[in-house]
Amino acid sequence: MNKPVTNAPVSVSLPSSAVEDLSRRVGAGEFATLDEAVTAALLELEHFRAVELVGGEAAFTALAESVEVEAGLGEVDAFEFLHDLKAEYRRQAETRESQG
Repeated sequence: MNKPVTNAPVSVSLPSSAVEDLSRRVGAGEFATLDEAVTAALLELEHFRAVELVGGEAAFTALAESVEVEAGLGEVDAFEFLHDLKAEYRRQAETRESQG
């Protein structure tokens, strides 16, 4: 993942099949640590949720491409884009609540 993650201790229970899969991926060199593998899996889940929220992969791609064209940004990291988009919507909602 391209963005540094701020460490925040969290305890979770995972099914043994998930632990085995993540451990196998670490062992295969896909990730350096189990923490990195879990973080990547959670970011992937966040991406899938965002895709679902905007109406599927085609809609998500179209949205990302329209932002790239409008802003002249070129290629955009999907996770960073989603994080920024969610932060903007949260800011707008907080502004509306404070004015209402």
